[in-house]
Amino acid sequence: IESMGGPRISFCGGRIDDVDGNESLPLEDDDAPGKNHLIYVDAGNATGQDVRQAFAKMGFGDKETVALVAGGHTFGKCHSSRSGFEGQWTHTPTRWSNSYLQNLLNLDWELVDSPAGNGKKQYNHTSGLMMLVADFEMKEDPTYRGFMEEYLNDGDLLKADFGRAWEKLMNRDMGNRPCLGEEVATPALTVDYVEVKKAVKEMLRNDRRATDFNHYGPLFVRFAWHCAGTFRGTDYRGGCDGARILHAPEKDWPDNDGLVVGDDEPQQELAKALLQPIKDHFGDGLSWADLIILAGSAALEDMGGREVRICPGRSDVSAEDAAAGSMYLDPTIYLNPENATASDLKRSMRIMNFTAREMTVLNGGGHAIGKAHKSKSGFEGPWTHTPTIFSN
Repeated sequence: IESMGGPRISFCGGRIDDVDGNESLPLEDDDAPGKNHLIYVDAGNATGQDVRQAFAKMGFGDKETVALVAGGHTFGKCHSSRSGFEGQWTHTPTRWSNSYLQNLLNLDWELVDSPAGNGKKQYNHTSGLMMLVADFEMKEDPTYRGFMEEYLNDGDLLKADFGRAWEKLMNRDMGNRPCLGEEVATPALTVDYVEVKKAVKEMLRNDRRATDFNHYGPLFVRFAWHCAGTFRGTDYRGGCDGARILHAPEKDWPDNDGLVVGDDEPQQELAKALLQPIKDHFGDGLSWADLIILAGSAALEDMGGREVRICPGRSDVSAEDAAAGSMYLDPTIYLNPENATASDLKRSMRIMNFTAREMTVLNGGGHAIGKAHKSKSGFEGPWTHTPTIFSN
């Protein structure tokens, strides 16, 4: 990109190679093997909304998507032997320019059959250029069209935004960690987390609800489990950092009933309400994200589990950022327990980067305590005769 006159691109090193390609298996959509060989969309049949949904799954907004497509289609061409389409978007396919948008928005195009004779359609111009159906559909989308016209009138902005979007596309697989060689500041911690854990343990047995064995431990474990359990190692979405479970849509997911909101118990018995006095006592230095995770760990320890190492430093996000961050996460947290198979569970856990052994121990330990509630999950009863004592 730089050698062709494009923006300067920062490099983030530190990737590792997969042994056999199995790490791609969790990326398949809708249980359709091979579906994602298209990478994003079927460019000969996609609508603007199809493009939007595909890029949103990767965490890209509409403006970033336009910058990526406009910049990317500045270079190269389509090959009928690979994509089923043939031709280039600009007359200078090895040099950065704003020609893609100029051509798409200003030239007259004709919808024709692909030269490959495969039944696919593409748009051709008499000068020998081509456009994909997806290009045209994006042009017809009012939101995309607005950004296209903005970039058409400001080529420098397109170049800068394409550079940022390209860096994001290339580096998102690194997750929330530094590039190789970068120095990252340690979070400034102002709370005594040992005291926070102590405060949680002191109130665990204040539960007067016989329905949960007079112990808040299982509820707090569920709170932490459901807050962290949205994490996806495939794209680094989800997890408890941000405490998005406190906001819509996550707080309203049926699987999260009774944690932040709920109709079947007094409001003061909700998990968040029970922890509110501790949050108030320690103040802004204690994030909800850290408190939720710490409460679950403290509960496990109190019920006989091993001591859980504290790793604080999480932060909380606004309701608006929470809504965006929770988009495309699974409201069932993992899967439907009524009809899920072992293969379904393995796939779900692999998305979270857990091995089969880790999956087994998580389920074995998690189901050693607490119970299922008919009003929440549709199921009723404990898994063991000692649901407030960690056991085998």
